[in-house]
Amino acid sequence: MDSEADAAAGGPAGGDRGDASEPAQGRDDGYGRLLVERTGGIGGMLLVWEVDIDASSRREDLGRTVAELPWSQAESGAPPAGADRFAYLIESRYGSVRFGEGQMPQEWQRLIDEVREVTEPQRRRPG
Repeated sequence: MDSEADAAAGGPAGGDRGDASEPAQGRDDGYGRLLVERTGGIGGMLLVWEVDIDASSRREDLGRTVAELPWSQAESGAPPAGADRFAYLIESRYGSVRFGEGQMPQEWQRLIDEVREVTEPQRRRPG
């Protein structure tokens, strides 16, 4: 297939999420958006951090971090055990994962910490 046919079929030039083992630096369509949702805690408030990685002042660092995470191998953790615990949903062009705060691997926690440095959360009501 040529690149136009690939794009029409959602292939490499189109909506493909890419191979997480290869950073998207060379891709024409950039890194895309990153969404982090945190639910739970006292009152069950939903906080959402959303970043347009390509427009971010930390594009290269944040984009590389997101692209290199093991999206396809991440095992989403069980819902958080205990009252007032947080649960996280992380979504990007590379995939989507969910973790309870106690089950989150360090590399994913570092991503959340980095996102929290880049943007302020929006408060939303669950549901």
